[in-house]
Amino acid sequence: MKKSSIGILLFAVLSIMLIAGVTAVFAADEALPAFDSVCQPADEGTVKPVDIKPEKPMKIAVLGLENNPFWIPVKEGTLKAAEELKPYGVTVDWIVPGDQHTAEVFGAAIEAAIAQEYDAIATVAGDAGVAPFIDKAVAAGIPVATFNAETLTENGRMIFVGADLTKQGEAAGKAMAEAIGGKGKIAIITGFFAVEAHELRRKGLVDYLAANYPEIEIVATVENTDKADIAFTQANDFMSANPDLAGIYVTAGGPFGAAKAVEDAGKADSIKLISYDFVDETMEYVQKGIIYGTVGQDPFAQGHDPAIRLFNYLVGGQVPECARLLTRSDLVTKDNIDQFWTKPE
Repeated sequence: MKKSSIGILLFAVLSIMLIAGVTAVFAADEALPAFDSVCQPADEGTVKPVDIKPEKPMKIAVLGLENNPFWIPVKEGTLKAAEELKPYGVTVDWIVPGDQHTAEVFGAAIEAAIAQEYDAIATVAGDAGVAPFIDKAVAAGIPVATFNAETLTENGRMIFVGADLTKQGEAAGKAMAEAIGGKGKIAIITGFFAVEAHELRRKGLVDYLAANYPEIEIVATVENTDKADIAFTQANDFMSANPDLAGIYVTAGGPFGAAKAVEDAGKADSIKLISYDFVDETMEYVQKGIIYGTVGQDPFAQGHDPAIRLFNYLVGGQVPECARLLTRSDLVTKDNIDQFWTKPE
């Protein structure tokens, strides 16, 4: 083909992309930040859409979960993004593919979003098996953001919005050591062993304690599939098997189940619990002093920001300065709970 013909063809392709309102993807694709680059954006939870209306309607899929109360504010964040993007002719759909973080669940949901011709996808990426599905979407010209949980297996996602899970685990380890006086027996309830995010939190605490508090012994580790009723039974089992148990660490959903077991057993003074998230059920136990401390991760931002940033990328060519956009991870105890939570009426 002659150079002049190639030039005409390229001009035609660019013209079509301009009409479709996707020139920003073509322009920004080469400038994506490194997969493992990290920062904490100043506009966490408040990022605004660029004031550009696409030439055609767009739709963004947000693939999340509703298997425990943590996801309520995540969904609220997505619905807020949908409200903000509606004036621009953009539909944001909150989609719940199942009740587990696995690639079997989310991979199929990503494929469905590709088939339904979504313009962008935000998804939980709980394990390495999700990576090929993300890459399939990106290869189809659909930018992808991950949120809450993501695999460390490198893939083509544009950004991740969520906490630094290893550092959260380390912070939980420090809080546990402080709570139990630097020695004693503790047990761990994780959400899913197969979910990398939960493993990072678990290992963060385990490695921190091993390096700094060798007199703290981990007597058992189980998974509760993010369910409070299962955590309740497991906590009772821990206490029966270990009368001198000093602490319980819950890495993911349902910590208030373990807290209820400790309260019912009358052992709130002797067994300290460390958990995650600011859901009302958990915070009530923090306020009563039964959960010693809980670590937040700004779930509203995790639901809100991916959709807005994907839109800004598609229509405005805006690319965040780094790929891993960390959310706040405040440690809340009975002493400072009033700064973070008000009991519902």
